[in-house]
Amino acid sequence: MAAALAESVSSSSGSVEAAAGGAGNSSSSSRHEKSLGLLTAKFVSLLQEAKDGVLDLKLAADTLAVRQKRRIYDITNVLEGIGLIEKKSKNSIQWKGVGPGCNTREIAHKLIELKAEIEDLELRERELEQQKMWVQQSIRNVSDDVQNNQLAYVTDEDLCKCFAGLEWAKEIPDPPEKYKRSNRRPASQ
Repeated sequence: MAAALAESVSSSSGSVEAAAGGAGNSSSSSRHEKSLGLLTAKFVSLLQEAKDGVLDLKLAADTLAVRQKRRIYDITNVLEGIGLIEKKSKNSIQWKGVGPGCNTREIAHKLIELKAEIEDLELRERELEQQKMWVQQSIRNVSDDVQNNQLAYVTDEDLCKCFAGLEWAKEIPDPPEKYKRSNRRPASQ
């Protein structure tokens, strides 16, 4: 994000200086744009790390060892123009990028953690879905076998009684008609 802002500021400021006649030959202009871009990236990083997102511009200029404070003002004018900062006072600005006082590095770190957690949960969900398919197939294998079918005597009511009180047990569907039996148990053999 800082790199994109740096590009935006350097291209905007470069055209302003060229119009004012401040640009020299093309190689020095290129160096100037690159250094302004680098300065912008450092400035945005400093701003994002500032307590409550508030930064004193004099302190920023000293920290970044900027000889021309005008360059800091070029950066702040562009950032203010696109709504990422607001002036609190003459020499103080506040970051509004993600919200007042938000540290985007912390947010980015939290986002990485959440994406990893989602990935883990999706993996677990796939594993559970596979196990569910195996259990369903096992039940079909047992219930479709003629010999087992004669010995199967557990009713859906029996199962529901075993799991009474559990929320997910309410979602157990009624068995198909071909599997429904009376409540009588088969005779002992």
